[in-house]
Amino acid sequence: MFMTAAGVPMMLMVTGCGDGRKVPENSLAFEDVVYVEDGYPVTWELAQGDTLDLPVLGVSDFVVKDSLLIVSNNDNAGQVTVLSLDGRTVYGKFLRIGRGPGEIVSFNGVSSVQFSHKENGHLTASWTDYAGNLIEWDVTASLESGQTEVTSRSLELQDSPWLLDAVPLEGQEYLIVHAGADRNSINRFILTSGGERRTTPQLNRLNSATVKAEPESGSGSVVGSGNMVSFSVPGFNLISGSYAYDISRGLIVEAERTLNTMNIFSADGTYARTVCIFGDRVDDVSSAEHDSDARLALRPKTFPDFISVLHWYREPEVKQYVRLFSYDGEPLAEIPLPRGAIFYDFDIPGCCLYVLVSDQEFLIRYDISELLNGIIPAPAR
Repeated sequence: MFMTAAGVPMMLMVTGCGDGRKVPENSLAFEDVVYVEDGYPVTWELAQGDTLDLPVLGVSDFVVKDSLLIVSNNDNAGQVTVLSLDGRTVYGKFLRIGRGPGEIVSFNGVSSVQFSHKENGHLTASWTDYAGNLIEWDVTASLESGQTEVTSRSLELQDSPWLLDAVPLEGQEYLIVHAGADRNSINRFILTSGGERRTTPQLNRLNSATVKAEPESGSGSVVGSGNMVSFSVPGFNLISGSYAYDISRGLIVEAERTLNTMNIFSADGTYARTVCIFGDRVDDVSSAEHDSDARLALRPKTFPDFISVLHWYREPEVKQYVRLFSYDGEPLAEIPLPRGAIFYDFDIPGCCLYVLVSDQEFLIRYDISELLNGIIPAPAR
């Protein structure tokens, strides 16, 4: 069902001459800020969806990639099952836990890894461990061979031991995100295909934000086998975010998990804009509440015509929304999700939204063709 935002005109504001708003120095925001103050121009209430009867037990999360439905599950044959988009056909089970050929030591789920297409057209999923290794699963090759095709290589980041993320960019480059040596900051840089490191003014700006707290005893210590790190720094999550990348525009999206900002910036340093999603002032990290999880921004995703992010409210009552933005940071629409739905993805060609109701392991597919037709220009459809 299509609804406007209560008939109230939405106000979109960008900082500039005469605006009067000041971006705090200790914040994760650029000077160019879009403020979303009066809601979203479209609130799309989901109609009855189709519950997919997946032949998979213990579904914990999922993604939609190309014409594939890729789900995480509790299965000794593999941590991941690849299916058709209707969920009826199983193409294979991959990523078995172990230390043998084609096996992996650990896996946090498909929604926490970075998917990209290599130059040969292969769909690849990559993730990192805290020891600085990049693990790459070639999804296309695995489907062709029926075996897990996975490789591991060191990123040689000995001086950056607390690796948080490695986001594949264009030309075999990666955005590297790691905790600072003091565990009060997060550092980002571009790792080139030749192993060189470079930063941009935008990355330096984000890297300047610090948590004003002393590490507790044991904070940042390496535990277990050496590939896990325990962070107990008060407020560390204030400067931690989730990432997505749009290769056609060369734009990185960083959604701060607990702050009120989302950043859109180019890998080459030519563009940067912040979206102030909640309220009318950018959060100052120095004064923001430490370790607050009353409101979370999770799982940003990039599509040809919009950016999406999950907003999860825990207080005063639990609510979840998928919210859509243009690449200029303009709010386009919001979609209230059913209770318990914290994983989502879009099938753009099929005009569908997929939602996983985690506590019941229901994967529901909704027709959102009318919404997409309203926000995507006709030639792009």
